[in-house]
Order: sequence, then structure tokens, then C-alpha cells
Amino acid sequence: MTIRPIGIDLIQDHSTLQTISIDGLEIQQLESQYKGREDIDEDGWNTIVTTASRVLTRCPKPDGPNLAVTGLALGKVQSGKTLSYTALIALAVDNGYRITVVLAGTKNALLEQTTARLAHDLDAQRLMITPFKNPSRNDTDVLQSILHSRRHALLIALKIPRHIDPISQLLNNSELRHFPVLIIDDEGDEASLNTQFRRGSQSSTYRSILNLRSVLPHHAYIAYTATPQANLLISGLDALAPDFAELIEPGEGYCGGSTFFGEHSYRYLREIDLLPGSEEHPGLINTDLRFALATFFVGAAIRALRGDNSFHSMLLHTSKLKVDHVRLQQAVNQQLTLWKNTSSSADDPSNVSFYQLMRQAYEDLGGTVVTLPPWVAVHDMIMGEIWQTEVWIVNSLPVGRDPISSPFRLKNNIFIGGNMLGRGLTLKGLAVTYITREAHNETNADTLEQRARWFGYKMDYLDVCRIFLTHTLAQRYTELLRHEDDFWGALRRNQSQGLPVRDWPRLFRLDVDTWRLRPTRPQVASFRKFLGEGWYTQRNIILDPNIAKGNIETVRRFFTNKEQEELNFGSAHHFLYRDLSTDTIISDLLARLNIDERYWEKSYLVEYLSRLYIENRLRSLNVLFMNNGEFRNRSSDPEGSIGSINPMQGSNAQPGAPNYYPGDLHIHNDQVQLQVHLIRYHETTSSPTRVDTTALALYIPNDPIYDLRAIVRGDII
Repeated sequence: MTIRPIGIDLIQDHSTLQTISIDGLEIQQLESQYKGREDIDEDGWNTIVTTASRVLTRCPKPDGPNLAVTGLALGKVQSGKTLSYTALIALAVDNGYRITVVLAGTKNALLEQTTARLAHDLDAQRLMITPFKNPSRNDTDVLQSILHSRRHALLIALKIPRHIDPISQLLNNSELRHFPVLIIDDEGDEASLNTQFRRGSQSSTYRSILNLRSVLPHHAYIAYTATPQANLLISGLDALAPDFAELIEPGEGYCGGSTFFGEHSYRYLREIDLLPGSEEHPGLINTDLRFALATFFVGAAIRALRGDNSFHSMLLHTSKLKVDHVRLQQAVNQQLTLWKNTSSSADDPSNVSFYQLMRQAYEDLGGTVVTLPPWVAVHDMIMGEIWQTEVWIVNSLPVGRDPISSPFRLKNNIFIGGNMLGRGLTLKGLAVTYITREAHNETNADTLEQRARWFGYKMDYLDVCRIFLTHTLAQRYTELLRHEDDFWGALRRNQSQGLPVRDWPRLFRLDVDTWRLRPTRPQVASFRKFLGEGWYTQRNIILDPNIAKGNIETVRRFFTNKEQEELNFGSAHHFLYRDLSTDTIISDLLARLNIDERYWEKSYLVEYLSRLYIENRLRSLNVLFMNNGEFRNRSSDPEGSIGSINPMQGSNAQPGAPNYYPGDLHIHNDQVQLQVHLIRYHETTSSPTRVDTTALALYIPNDPIYDLRAIVRGDII
């Protein structure tokens, strides 16, 4: 069976895999392990394969001419990106790729997890795919033997120069260079991007990745990430700027931002009452944390009573300091010891307060648990659940343990940590999260989103899930949901319109001012606020006669057969077209005009108007064809470059005079207005040569309805 790509934004030439096989031996083998599982039904599996196949269709043909392609695969936090790129590897093998390089994050734990999972899922025991962990030049002979026996080499390495550079040396070999290579960069927004771009230099990992790509004449580099803000905000000239992008939709049962921070957030969120600027004492268990612990144990008992004996986990993320992690572990263990010493005797006053706390947690969970077991049954289970609990520290201290490679020894597990809990870590059965760590000034949206380890496929036990967090964090995550929904909506729209990824307008909804959120680290990408108010005036005009002529024809065609009225301001006369559809203006005028982005930010403004239209904020607007569609003479500004003009006509006379005109800037009546100017340009006022061309100006009132609180890429490419 073959599949033709249904995705948009294909590189339309014969160097990419336009048609691929989706029923080869490797993808069938992978299917046998996953299809039919409880969390992946037939439709879910088909979606995984279809998405992976769309990515592969953008990659170079293994038997085609040398070509290097850069792709971006966008998923959501904890949504199954690893399985997606595992399917991509299987399809690549079936379709002729002989080498895959996986850059498996920056932590040894993630490397071990990825290596073990890929070896298992791709059934390395059959020896058709041979994994190498952190390979070196010493593996040259074995690698050559594998490739010459028409098998596939899977090179998995930490994403640090010390392990990337040996792969470059290994593959920069006359015997190996001609093999097509698939590079998968897991968490492609982390470490890979250039943190030194503002200094005109290259960070070490970025340089190593570029060097690896430079020795491979025939390859595809695919970055996988759930937080692609940085990848899309880097300069379009950056070597890692994507040629294409593919959305990886989460499967059935995924619980993400809309579940926990959408309209039903009250079911799962519990705000922690901390005073602004105060810090929790890491050696004490406060009232909120004690209640969170009680919720955790009552939830464990409920799951056990309905026959679910899966792992049950809790996450405590309160500080980045390792000393605080140790203190908090000691405090939690002391609390558990105190509770373990509690008997079931109703005569002991301390027992009463313990079971009152547990009863409060039981009643709180009753708001979401559909079939709530009787309290007496839960009561009898709680103590056993407390005894079946281990408290972990997840950091680099000697006492720290890694939940990825370390087996769980007890059913219930409480994890305490900081930065190591922020990316790529999946905690089995995570049900309760207690998070207070936040930046008091600014924080990065992608970093904050990666800390949401409570996202994932949790529908089977969502009813016992709770998130305890501060009011500020709750508001920030709610803002991130709006940011993510808007972001994904825009990407889907761009794909459906067939817009190449390099032309996607990088406009992100994000309230920078209120919640002090930045889209990503300023060290890797340049961005700025998009104000969405005032005048956006084209001050540099198109001087190429052919392009200018085409724009003039587009303008005149747009206004043909449209109802107009004439506005007269003394000596100035303009045609007014009232309430033209925003959608029509975008599709029939703005999208058809050839305008250099350096001269007028057409892509941002079109995206901005599109979002206002989609959200029913601006279904129509007024358009003025200035000077009744006749040319106005303009020459270069005295201090400007050639082609730099001010298309706007100023005021004349005095208010009240018969021929008074307030000027183009002041005739908008504080309504959204697009002005279309025809310009007869002379380089100087005395220059005999001329170019007939166009200019645009858009006015947006200072009104909350038009405020998208957006940011855009800092450079114009």
C-alpha cells in the first residue's frame, strides 16, 4: 500500500518522497505492539501513521539527488511525540533510509529511556535495526558491516557536543557519506538553538549540530517539540529555521490545558493561599500541602477500590534549590510517619483530626468521582495506601533518584524536585501536583508549559486528579491555554491555506504586560510586542515597474463594481467603501498585493485582521480609495532613502476655512480604516523619471476589542 501526502506545504519537486509505503515490515512490527492497546484504538494508530507519513513525504528520497531538508514536528506536552517519531523511523526504514540519528535530550536519564524504548519498540532483537548508544569512531567497522548487509543503523546520543561530534566524525567517511540519513532532534527547542546569536557567535551544541549536518550531503533534520515558540521565532535565515512543519494531534484520552485550565478548571484546580512575595518554608508542611497529601491518599484508595492498582504519583515542585528538596523530603516523611502512627481508634483526639482531614479530601474528590465508594470503605483503605508510599528526590544530589531508569518499588510515589521535573519526564500515574515555583518578574511561556507534567493521557483516572497552585500560576497557565489554542488554531489555518512555513506569520497571542510572560528565551530568538493600535503606514514603496503595475491592477480590480460614496473635505476628495467584508479585503486585496515585508508588515497585519475576523471582533471595515483613485505626486523624504516617502497628505488651511482638510491621518472617525493610495513617485521634486505605484495605511483604534496582546518575531525577513 502507498500513501500520497494530504498535508500542505510540500516541497514540490522530485527530490522528496512524494509517495511512500505504509505497510512495510517495520511499521507492521511496530503496529503489532501498539494497535489495540487500551490507550490506542485503530483510529488513533491510523492517525499516528498518517502524521509520520506526512513528515516522511517532505524528506529527501533515499535514492534521489543530494538534498538537506529541515522540518519541525509540533506536538503537545506529554502527548506521545516519542511514539510519533518511532513510527517515522519505522517508515523511513521501510522506504529506504539506512541511518537514523536521534539526539535524545541533554540528560542521561532521558537517553537511557529513549534508547531502551526505541530498541524495544523497533524490535532490535531481530537485528534489522541495530541501536548504538553514544557511538564513536570505534564503531566504524561494525556500522559499515550493518549498512553493507542492508540493515539499518540507529545512532542515539546525548545532545551535547561531546557525543554529537563523534557521530560527525563517524559518518564523515567516504564509505558512509552517500547513505541517506534521518536526524531526529528530540525536544528540538532545547539546547539545539543558538544562544549566542545576539553576539554574532554560535553556542557549542548548535555548532555541533550544524557540523553534523554539514558532513551529511543527503539528510533530513526533524525537530520534535511541544513548545515551538523559539523554533518559529528564530530568524528565517537561521540554519535550523524549518522548511516545513507538521502538527501532531494528541490522541483520544489526552488531558491538556483545555482540561485543567478551561471552562471546567474548577473541578481540578485548587488555589494555594500564599501571600504575594512570600516563600514557603521547605522544612514545614503547611495546611494546603497537608490537604494535597490527603487528596493524594484518598484518590489512591478510590482507585484501588475500583480495581485500578496502577502506580499512583504526586509531584511537589516548590523550589529549584537542592537543599530545599532535601528539607521538604524530610518534612513529608515526618508527616507520613506521624500518620502511620495513627490508629483507627475514635477515642484518640489526634485520630479525629486525621480522619477529618481525609474526609474533607474525600468530599472534595466527590465533586468529580462519578461513582464514589462509601466513606467507610475508603476510610479502611487509607492507612494501607500511606504505608505503600515512597518519597523521591529528583535532582543530581547523591540522594537523588531518577524515576525514568529507577524501578518503582512501591505503588504510591511522591516526587520532589526542581529543574529535572521540567522537561521530557513522564511520571507514571501522576494524579496530584503541588506547584508553587514561579518567577516573580518574568518567565518564559515555553519553560512554564514544559513544567506541566500533569498533562497527558489521564482520562481513566482524571476524576482523582488535582493541581494545587498559586493564584498567579493559575492565571499564567490560563493565559498559556489561550496562547496555545490561538497558536494551534493559527497553525492549522496556515496549513489548510497551503501557506509555506517560512511565510507563516509569527504572531502569537500572549499577554506580556499583565502576566509578565515571554514566549521564549531572548537568548535564542528575537521578538517584540505587536501593539495592534494606531497607524500602520507603508513608507517605502515598490519601485520595480512590473511589480508596481501588477499592484495597481490588483487595486483597481478590487474596487470595480463595488458601491462607493464620495467624501469631500474642502479640496480633498476620496471614495469611501463602507463595511466591506474583512475576509474579502484580505483575500481579494491584501493577499494579492506584492509588498516587501520590510516596507509594510503585510503578513502580520493580515494575520491580525484574520484573527479579528474569526473571533467576530471585526467582520467588516471601511476602505478609502484616496484622491478618488487618482495619483498623488510624491518624492523621497529629504532624510530618507530612495523610495522612502510619506504617502499621507497633511492638513491645509485652518479649521473652519472653506477648503479646510484635517489630513489623511485624521479622517478615520476612530474606526478601523484601510487607506489605499496611488502614488506617482519622482526621486526628487525636479526628477523627470517617475514610477506609478501604490501605498497602504491601516488605522486601528485604541479599543480593547482590537487588542490581541500579541508578540511577533523581532526581525523582518
